[in-house]
Amino acid sequence: MSETQTDGLRGRSGRSRRRKERFLEHLAKSGNVSDSGRFAGVQRSTLYHWKETDAAFASQWEDALEDAADMLESEARRRALEGYDEPITYAGKVVCDPETGHPLVRKKYSDGLMAFLLRAHRPARFRAGQEEISTAPVSINISYDDSVL
Repeated sequence: MSETQTDGLRGRSGRSRRRKERFLEHLAKSGNVSDSGRFAGVQRSTLYHWKETDAAFASQWEDALEDAADMLESEARRRALEGYDEPITYAGKVVCDPETGHPLVRKKYSDGLMAFLLRAHRPARFRAGQEEISTAPVSINISYDDSVL
């Protein structure tokens, strides 16, 4: 967090300011308010009080959540496009290369992540259920007579 970002943090003491900085830095990485509060040694109620009473802190809180979401989206994109290495197993054990001793892996890609990202970034083109829904009346004949079948 840069000097200009933390300049707006109000606090009665340097200790409060440091705790706010620790919280915001962790929040930008994790996106989790509870974990970030524990990391900074601050209770949730105190965090939300700070957010309500300190506009600069509230703004930086939102910026930190945006940073965390950007990081999460970047990782999802990486996994969808570049894939990830999954160890090859046999009989519950990781198979290793006999020459190097390194685990053998296969590249896995996430089609689900790819579809999710496409729907998020190009909703008009990739939204689910693009079929046209007919509004024409539907006629259904129900018969209790088995001979009709």
